[in-house]
Amino acid sequence: MSWSPDEIPAPADLARHFTGEQPLAELFDNLDEDLFNLRFLKLNKMQEEKSREAKKLLAGIKEEILGKGLLKARGVYQFFPVNSAGNELQLYDAAGGKLASFDFPRQAGGERLCLADFAAPAAGGRKDYIALLAATCGGGVPELAKREREAGNYVRSYLFEALALALAEAFAELLHYRIRRDWGIAEAGPAGPLRRSGYRGKRYSFGYPVCPDLANQKILFDLLKPEPDAGLRLTEGYMMDPEASVSALVFHNPKAVYFNLI
Repeated sequence: MSWSPDEIPAPADLARHFTGEQPLAELFDNLDEDLFNLRFLKLNKMQEEKSREAKKLLAGIKEEILGKGLLKARGVYQFFPVNSAGNELQLYDAAGGKLASFDFPRQAGGERLCLADFAAPAAGGRKDYIALLAATCGGGVPELAKREREAGNYVRSYLFEALALALAEAFAELLHYRIRRDWGIAEAGPAGPLRRSGYRGKRYSFGYPVCPDLANQKILFDLLKPEPDAGLRLTEGYMMDPEASVSALVFHNPKAVYFNLI
């Protein structure tokens, strides 16, 4: 089976798109509170009383965040022409000059999949496209959480940090929706970005099995340059700072799947 795309949609442009003040209310509207309770508070729907208490506490913190502007959501995305060459994904500028490349591992067995397979091969003569994104809701969160801990408000401190992480994921989903829209492949109906499935293409982040090398974050950051305006930087270990941040590669290919290397 060929995993490369049968058709290649062209993006609206190859410009860098920066979102400086994303309204947090839109992110909260797309926050799955049941999933948040399960992931961060270890609560499920069967724990009705504790779930009600958690929802009440979350509602208060949400009102505080929105009213005082305690969190800031900033992000950037950009489309790049690409081709695959074996296990390598090659990125180009608008004139066709090579900008960078990512090298991905390949499955040892099974269908021997590699992330680069989801892009059109250079040997075929077709130019493909991917999008890169980086989003954060973590500016000022460490200081805010520290103040809460010093005041003895340990639950509030934890919830501020947990909400920042969840909102950063919601922001990445929102940017992914905008990317699909700019690609002309967004799903029909009102903009409801947090579908998590049922849309065309897939999003992959470094550190997961199919693209485990965090050093590739440096390449993504060199291309997107999120430091000066989005306030995102990399640590010496290629972790994102602030922690409540998400970066990703976005493929349009409807054949793209999530898979393990084993």
